[in-house]
Amino acid sequence: MEQSDPEPAPAADPGNTPAANPKAELNGKAEPDDAAEQAKPAEPSEPEPTPEEKARRMVRTFLWTCGWLTILAAAFLLSDVVQSDKPFGAVGWISVVLTYLCVLALVAAYFACARGRVTLRTRLLGRFDLFQVSTVLILVAVIFGLLIPTSHTATLALLLPWALTYWMYGLDRPKPPAA
Repeated sequence: MEQSDPEPAPAADPGNTPAANPKAELNGKAEPDDAAEQAKPAEPSEPEPTPEEKARRMVRTFLWTCGWLTILAAAFLLSDVVQSDKPFGAVGWISVVLTYLCVLALVAAYFACARGRVTLRTRLLGRFDLFQVSTVLILVAVIFGLLIPTSHTATLALLLPWALTYWMYGLDRPKPPAA
């Protein structure tokens, strides 16, 4: 059973036929219409990004992702804390506070790197760079997060964004000076 096409084919434009436009076909070769050429807007030609620019853009995208993944893991941890029916002692509440302070510092560091304000190799405390400080922060967050009497899955999820930054930190290794 054949079905008819619900939309009829558009009618041919009489101005674009070879008979209506004698310049449209000359010696069997089609020439572009002058009016069509003038109607085309000038396309800005953007230079192709260099591989270094592409790499920087990729690293920034990963850092934005790390920040949002850290926020997501912190939200899951907060959900575990709020829904927990286990009693929290002083150690539990101190752990919650310290974990969230570390998480806030990590998110701020990831977003600062993503915005290009600092890099993972920016020196912060003497000879320690941002990545090394973030490693200490993630260790404190995970250790104290494991002391919270809830499920530990969300706490351990904080390690995923840090693992991505570890990978990026290794990609941007400075070259040893030539002797």
